[in-house]
Amino acid sequence: MPTILDLSRRSFAGVFGLAAASFVLGIPGEGRAAETADASDKGRFGAMLSIDATGLVRLIVPSSELGQGTQEALARMVAEELECDWAALKVELPWADPAFANPFSRKQMTANSTSVTGYYTAMRTLGSATRMMLMRAAAQRLGADEEELVVSDGTISHSASGRTLGFGDLASAASALPVPVEVPLKPVSEFRIIGGTSVRKDLLPKVNGRAQFGIDVREEGMLVGVPVLASHPEATFDLAGVDDALAYPGVRAVVPVTGGVVVVADRFWRAKSAAEAITLTVTSSPIAGLDDDTIRSRLREAFTTIEPRVFPEFEKGSGFPGRPIKPDKPAVEAAFAQADRVLEAEYEVPFLAHATLEPICCAARIDTASLFVRGPLQDPESARTLGATLAGLPLEDVRVELTYVGGGFGRKWGTDFVGVAIEAAKGVPGQLVKTIWPREQDMAFDQYRPAFVARSQAALAKDGRVAALKSAIAGQSIMAYHGRGDILGDMADPMSAGKLVYEAYAQPLRYAQSHRVDMGVPVGFWRSVSLSQNSFFMESFVDEIARETGQDPLQLRLRLLDGHPRITPVVSRAAQMIGLDAPRPGGTGRGIALAYTEANFCAVGIEVALSGENLSLTRIACACDCGLMIDPVSVEGQVSGGIVFGLQAALWGEVHFADGAPTAQNFSDYRLPMMMDVPPIEVALMPGSDQPGNVGEASTPAVAPALANAIADAGGPRIRALPISRTLAI
Repeated sequence: MPTILDLSRRSFAGVFGLAAASFVLGIPGEGRAAETADASDKGRFGAMLSIDATGLVRLIVPSSELGQGTQEALARMVAEELECDWAALKVELPWADPAFANPFSRKQMTANSTSVTGYYTAMRTLGSATRMMLMRAAAQRLGADEEELVVSDGTISHSASGRTLGFGDLASAASALPVPVEVPLKPVSEFRIIGGTSVRKDLLPKVNGRAQFGIDVREEGMLVGVPVLASHPEATFDLAGVDDALAYPGVRAVVPVTGGVVVVADRFWRAKSAAEAITLTVTSSPIAGLDDDTIRSRLREAFTTIEPRVFPEFEKGSGFPGRPIKPDKPAVEAAFAQADRVLEAEYEVPFLAHATLEPICCAARIDTASLFVRGPLQDPESARTLGATLAGLPLEDVRVELTYVGGGFGRKWGTDFVGVAIEAAKGVPGQLVKTIWPREQDMAFDQYRPAFVARSQAALAKDGRVAALKSAIAGQSIMAYHGRGDILGDMADPMSAGKLVYEAYAQPLRYAQSHRVDMGVPVGFWRSVSLSQNSFFMESFVDEIARETGQDPLQLRLRLLDGHPRITPVVSRAAQMIGLDAPRPGGTGRGIALAYTEANFCAVGIEVALSGENLSLTRIACACDCGLMIDPVSVEGQVSGGIVFGLQAALWGEVHFADGAPTAQNFSDYRLPMMMDVPPIEVALMPGSDQPGNVGEASTPAVAPALANAIADAGGPRIRALPISRTLAI
């Protein structure tokens, strides 16, 4: 018999905590939402899992579903250990609740590709503990020992008596039993659902239109809000045309919100038409007068006018917990003083928009006693806290529900648009208001990936050996913009400057520093965060070192990697896939680059054809090791999608500024790749661990340096400033 511990829900949570593997039944936290998911309810096993009398298993997946497949992956983890009928498992979207916190971050969030890695043990434990409770209930019902029972596909069988019970027959009694404390998990060799292939649970509702995205939210009598916003949330402004807007048919109110106003009407088109009648004139702004030339000059001036911040003695998300960075500036400077040659290069990347397919939207309803929010959110916990503050209500009176997210890439991690929706709803209390940002507002009121300039240096010995690497970066701190700069002290912001010099390259001495430029532009997290620019800097520079010293770029990387057990194989495989060493016709070039996160190691190889200033991409190859794959089909989709996302940024991604405002208005100003722009992509999945890694990030940042390296290999210019369309025609 398993060891059991008969505790109340709240004392159980207090003993083990959410971060423990014995998360078990997803013990709810405080709040009205959690209390509807009590483990004592018939057929309910904690906050996330219930089984009804028919045997249908309902799983509330705690993370946001942005198309990356977390619903599928987390459901597979539970089903693997529960031994339920996979076809009889239904996934549902969550609400904001401490019961759904990621055990890794202790927060309910979907960011940094931590859903699979953070919930892996917890969700399997939930499935295993529930199975054990069902088996105990079956043993009591059948008068048999648990060791005599076999569970498979939602049924429990007793071969000696020939009797069989379904999960639905046992769920009510099982849910009332004490929760097991010692919960064994399957060995990887026995997995049958994890790592398998099947149609994703969310595919059918997305095809037949039943899946509700944020922009699909509707109810009888719902109103729609369209914002008119300034170029910065802290700008001051004058308004003209408000009375004209109020005179439009169907318009109910023009509501002041942070950074502007929201026109509320009975239909979207009426609200949008009325919003276009309003003229907003900025009178002061933190980014007044900012333009492209000013941005570039301020970034370069920072190297001499702003005191640098050094990196901590660790590389965030390095994957090398036993190899901390120990900055040794004197040793690095000595290596440069003794170098036979010093190679230097300066690189530049612009501001980038998120450009999600689904524009910014969120619905809210507020009255004197409660606040309801529903939308496509990556950080529902912070949205709930913000809602309580804006509404002046206790947290337990705020309900935040999640829809499917039509593209996030970090943008819907922000809560600024949630605040605008709540403020708009305050103008028409008691009615649901869905705020939809037209694409023009979405593009011009983004929280952009910051612009950066980096200066890289290499100290070279006579034989071409790299004795030391040194790099400095200038740009905004993402954490500082979001009010968390104080916790950094004098440290460089790892969200902006992390992996400026790869720790994976083990051989040379290294030193990095960051010059924080308080530009004032709204900035935020963008897919792959610091890697989105620093991979371009690092991997372009390594390629330049190789070419300047007459070395093979692949062999130099392999030497610098010094036999890394997981990165070396993916680099070698990608090189083989793209034919890096094979003969090539004139005007053809091939390049390679690597990127890595906590436990995801990618190498991308790209082949290009160059004719004068005309560039075309002919093929892309990627080798990826993200460890154990819960859903290999989704993994391949994530890797391929990340490559296409990286292509956009490398080729065309750029937000221009003029007269203190971003100029991008729509996709006509921010080109996205079409099908004809994307060459064939080949992906090799190379699991190098029996633990899952985070797959959503590393393929994106490797694209830009691989492209730049391929262009140089084809005899073209060395690309040091993105996007590539500044230099070549695509």
